[in-house]
Order: sequence, then C-alpha cells, then structure tokens
Amino acid sequence: MSLTWKSNFSGNECRIFRGKLIVGILKSSSWNNDGYGELNGHLVKFRTKGVGKRTTEILDIEGEKQLGQIKYNFWKGSAKISYNEQDYEWKFESWTRRKWSVQNADATAGFRLTSFWKNEGDIENEDVSAAVILSALFVHTYFRKLSAAS
Repeated sequence: MSLTWKSNFSGNECRIFRGKLIVGILKSSSWNNDGYGELNGHLVKFRTKGVGKRTTEILDIEGEKQLGQIKYNFWKGSAKISYNEQDYEWKFESWTRRKWSVQNADATAGFRLTSFWKNEGDIENEDVSAAVILSALFVHTYFRKLSAAS
C-alpha cells in the first residue's frame, strides 16, 4: 500500500493520504514528546517517559492499556518498536536522514522524504500494521525535534 504524508511547518501535525484522501493523522505536542494518531481506524496514543534513556509507551486512545513501546538509540539513529508482541527495528537508511525503514522478519515499510524544504514524503508498506506506521512517523518526529534542539 502506498501512502504519502505532509507535516505542518512546526511538525506537530502530520496528515497521511492515500491519493488525495486523508486516511490518517498524527499529532504531537511542542512542549513534550507525547502525541496521538489515527490511521485506517487504528487509534493510538504516545506517552514519552524518562530523561536519559527515553522510552515512549504506545497506548490505546484512552491512555489506559499499554499496547507496546518505543526505545530510542539517538547515537545510532535507530529505535526498537514493540507492538502486539512483535518487535520492529526503525532505522535511517541514509546518512542524509531522508530515508528510513521499520521492519521485522515478516514485514517492512519504507519512508522517504520527497521535498527538500517541506516535511513530506512517501510510505511504501508491506504488511506493517497501521499502529506501527504511526509509531514510525512518531519516531521520525522525535528525532527531528532532538536534532533541532541540538
């Protein structure tokens, strides 16, 4: 399935499209690294904890049940996404950080920035769940915020 995304200037809102139809949204806070998203009827909430070794909980939309988590490795530019008892590796594919992927043994999704000035791009998905796609976009937003702050 081929999708595209477009973020606003601040990167706090990301809209996900299939063609010209909006099929999802990801919103994150400017002040902390929390957020929520919806894609194809899958609703999740993200709550980030910790100071040095940060982790993000993937929760149901009410924020009551933990569905998974994200562990970041800033120095390697990678993350581990655990969702529904499956682990996925998130990593940048190029030193320019314009391509990244999320994958496990059974499924993969590739992300690519298509604009130099705007935060927008393409998603090529092969059997990765909607919640993991949202998580992968959330990780990218997290790394962009960290890079902008440094």
